[in-house]
Amino acid sequence: MDIDELLNKYFEGETTAEEESRLRTFFTTGHTPARLEAYKPLFVYFDREISRSRMKETRRPRHVRRIAYIISGVAACILLFVGVRRELLLSDAEELCLCSPNYVIINGRCYTDTQKAHTLAFEALREVATDDVSFPAIGPSGYEE
Repeated sequence: MDIDELLNKYFEGETTAEEESRLRTFFTTGHTPARLEAYKPLFVYFDREISRSRMKETRRPRHVRRIAYIISGVAACILLFVGVRRELLLSDAEELCLCSPNYVIINGRCYTDTQKAHTLAFEALREVATDDVSFPAIGPSGYEE
């Protein structure tokens, strides 16, 4: 088939992939007649773009996808483990006082009320105190009065 016929067929949208490849080869290699020189940039551009897309496809090895799946699976397992562990260890958030930045644990119970914490702490200290030791009174400011 003549190159002029192929061009007409191309612009009518009736060429096959093989015929378009022949056109790109014709315009990118060898001498192009002066009457067809206007079409050369078009087919050179298409040839370069096809080469670039093929290079991008060949740059990424197929095993990269498998590695990404493995890494994402491991990350998901770690997140699941951490979430379950946290839920098991911290199941009672109120008892551990996670809702308050200031808390104290006395005899295994959590207290956020400052006055209650002072009272319970001094009661606990008085239980272990002997006659030789006395504890100074501590005011609401937290210092001796």
